[in-house]
Order: sequence, then structure tokens, then C-alpha cells
Amino acid sequence: MATHIAWSSIELLHNVVRTLNHLAALTPEEGGAPLPKVLYKAKVKLHGTNCAVQVHADGIVTQSRETILTPEADLKGFSKWAHLHEAAFRKLPAGFTVFGEWCGPGVEPGMAISALPGKLFAVFAIQVGDGEGAVVVTDPMEIASYVNPHVIPGVYVLPWMDGVHFWLDYANEGSLQVAADLLNGVVEAVEKEDPWVKAAFGVTGMGEGVVLYPVSVANGRMPERLARLMFKAKGEKHRTTRVKEAVQVAPEVVTSVGGFVGLMVTDARLGQGLTVACGDIKDPKLTGKFLQWVTADVKKESEAELEASGLVWNQVEKAVQTRAREWFLAR
Repeated sequence: MATHIAWSSIELLHNVVRTLNHLAALTPEEGGAPLPKVLYKAKVKLHGTNCAVQVHADGIVTQSRETILTPEADLKGFSKWAHLHEAAFRKLPAGFTVFGEWCGPGVEPGMAISALPGKLFAVFAIQVGDGEGAVVVTDPMEIASYVNPHVIPGVYVLPWMDGVHFWLDYANEGSLQVAADLLNGVVEAVEKEDPWVKAAFGVTGMGEGVVLYPVSVANGRMPERLARLMFKAKGEKHRTTRVKEAVQVAPEVVTSVGGFVGLMVTDARLGQGLTVACGDIKDPKLTGKFLQWVTADVKKESEAELEASGLVWNQVEKAVQTRAREWFLAR
């Protein structure tokens, strides 16, 4: 039976700062590590759905972010498309998992990528192996050296963004703020016009944001190390948290349970939950499934905000579920 190989959830910068500060406070025996200085490069974050193709000696396995897919139990046609091109994917080495964004018309609306004639698979990483010893390739040229020779129709390799590379010194708050200010301008520009879609296809329109990849860190190709240092930044229309800026060094602080719900339970997050948990179907029978997803997602992403605001999860859980339920059942 196929095993799902997860792509780690990508945090916001302030969550990365919090994790690294926590590790810096531990002793080496406890797994602690000094605050690093890291060189970052960026890729455009496309508005689609995270999918992957696992390559095995006896065939391929397709997956979404959360589950195994088949042509019979599919997500927006991804598995059916991948199996149509199975022979090309199987020319890649066994043990590869090709991660990318499945996007285009019929996946997510209202974006530059949505205006293309057909769907595409924009590859941002390849994982070689699984479990202990696995490594992740994020450099576009290295990815292309594997993918491009086999000419898999509909597969594109996301490049580094021109001019977006910088050092982040996590021990220097000034360095963090300079980078945050730079990236806020980049994200604003990407939301106005997706630079990759324009350059690759001549189509103008809205983008979602950017993903920042560490490229100078020892062992930075290990999945756990990569996930700890990567971060994302979305434009205002796509944020699942109602923050003032796309990139912030510190978390938002609220003064009440209602303020927390307003910050974390946004229409963007609820819409994402509707897609992931319910396949975009607002059926009252799916209310429990929807609430379970939203509750888990908010809890996972709000640790820093709760801590900064002097709140605990038990204080806000009921209000989060009430807001989500009202949204889901509204006509």
C-alpha cells in the first residue's frame, strides 16, 4: 500500500523566529542550536493546490497535500493527468517524489495563472528518498536537470525570482526587519502582477505571494532542516490571518477572544477549509468534517499569537468553531 509523503507546512517569518529562538535557549544536549545567519532565495507562490508524484520501480503514486489520490478518487484532475503521462514520469529515478503546484483554470479562480488555456504542474522541489536519509532539491537548475530531459507535457520548473536574495541574521533584529520591509514590497508587487506567469506565458494578472528557501545552510537539504527555515508571505487578498503586513518579525497581539477570532478565522482560511475538507461543497452533512479541519488549522498556526496575547487554546476554541459553523451554514 502506498505511503503518503508529506510536504511540510510552510510557516510565516515570525513563527520561524519563534522556533529558532526557542532552540537557541536550549543546551546542545537538549537539541539546541545558535541563531543562524541564512541566505535566502525566493520563488513565486502560485495559487493552486499542492500535489506530488511519487516515482516507484513498478509505477507512480499521486497525492495531494494530505492524502493519496487516484484517477477514481482525484483532486481537480491531477491524478488523472499524472497517470496519463505515467511513462514520462517513470523515466525519473525510482525513489523521487516530485512536488509542485497544480494550477490553472478550474483549480483556483481569479488569478493570472487561472487565465491560461489549461492546467499545469509547476514543480518547486524534488525529494529523493523518504524517512531518514531523505534530501530535498529546491534549486531550479538541479530540478530541471532531472525533469526537463523527459519533456513531461504540462510540467514547468519554477525559477528563482530575479533580484530577490538576501541574508537573514536571526541574531540581529535589525536584519530581520530590513528583510521584512523588503519582502513586503515584493509581495505587494507580486499580488498586483504575477511575474512568472507574465514572463513564461505573457499573461498578466494577480499573484498570490512568495516562498523563501534557505540556500546556504549546512544540511539544508534535509526535510526537517529545510522546513524549519522556509517561510512564506502572501498578498493581502490571500492571507489566512488578518495581519497588518505580509511579513512580520513578531506575531500580532490581540486583547480579546473576539479579536483572536477576527485575526485567525478569516474568509480566506474558511475558503481553504471548504476546498480541502469538503471539496468545495457546502453540505450540512459535512459540517463536522469542516469544523475539524478549521479547528486543527487555526490551532496549528496560532501558537505564537496565543502566547503573545496571553491567551490559551481552551479560551478561544469554542469561539473559533462558532464562527466557522456560522460561515459554513450561511446561505
